[in-house]
Amino acid sequence: MTSPRLVPIAVQIPEEWVQNLEALLDPDHGLDDVAAVLAELADHAQQGVYRPGAWEREWLCQALGWEWLENLEPDPEYPDIFERPRRREDG
Repeated sequence: MTSPRLVPIAVQIPEEWVQNLEALLDPDHGLDDVAAVLAELADHAQQGVYRPGAWEREWLCQALGWEWLENLEPDPEYPDIFERPRRREDG
């Protein structure tokens, strides 16, 4: 199994948010800093996108509303169990 290619992104958040997110640090589970916490949250969010039955889907809908579900389509490889963002005609 190969590791996924990591893409660095820059995120700026208020210092107060960083301080609040520090409550989620857990070195025993690899959450050594706020960047690791954000990466863990992003992993759960992306699971909510592609896995219709996942608890993360409900979490995302509570946080972001239901409209984003319109941007999904069945995954052609596994249409009965996974979804993916709609592919754009121009890309």
